[in-house]
Amino acid sequence: MCFSANMSLGLGVAGLVASSVTFLDKDETFWVRLARAYAIFHFSLMEFIQYFAYPVADQCGYGTNLLLSELSSVHISLQAFAIMPALATYSTDPGALRKAFFVGSSLSGLFLIFTRLPNDWQLFGIDPNFIGRMQSCLFMGIYHIGYAISSAFGLLVTHGSLFALALSGFVWKNNWRIGTYHCFGALMTLFVPQWLFGVSTGEAAAMYCFYSIPITASFMPWFKKVFIGRVADAADGVPARQQS
Repeated sequence: MCFSANMSLGLGVAGLVASSVTFLDKDETFWVRLARAYAIFHFSLMEFIQYFAYPVADQCGYGTNLLLSELSSVHISLQAFAIMPALATYSTDPGALRKAFFVGSSLSGLFLIFTRLPNDWQLFGIDPNFIGRMQSCLFMGIYHIGYAISSAFGLLVTHGSLFALALSGFVWKNNWRIGTYHCFGALMTLFVPQWLFGVSTGEAAAMYCFYSIPITASFMPWFKKVFIGRVADAADGVPARQQS
């Protein structure tokens, strides 16, 4: 489990290696390789942020903690941009990657704007557990670094990111395999740490390793035969080539 600075560093480096291997998969088009590699790289960035956060945990609003908290806000906002296109690369719809890029970019763009708006702007007066009306901070939880993210419309950011991680794979044609795998992994990440360890939602979100190790690894070349969608009536079962 990535419950220490050294583990976060090790997983970050492993993610960089996995991202490089995925990008070098010559059997795929450039844009497919880029989408899958960036999804893994996005995971690596999270681990590096957590590695540097350990020495400055709980120093909310100051120096390095403030900088890393802002980077975490950007990182969480960009999850839709990072994950949605990668999931779409397994669809038999040749236009899925392009569509997912525009949808993911639009969602992440909105989330970035929300993090710069007054954080007392919340839907229905509801304050989400770790994204919303609060000071951005990386704090030391029971077992691991935890997130507190300042943002307007925290419910939209929280559930929009959940849609990108857990549900967007089902949007695209013949994409149920990778969609189901990611949905299960994302839900396990959000709820199991809280059920088993009694941690806060912010700390559970930082325990992304439950999700990121087995799930982002699914984007690597060795697993595409398991997850890639196939045209039901195709004699050779060859998946569609994604359009750039």
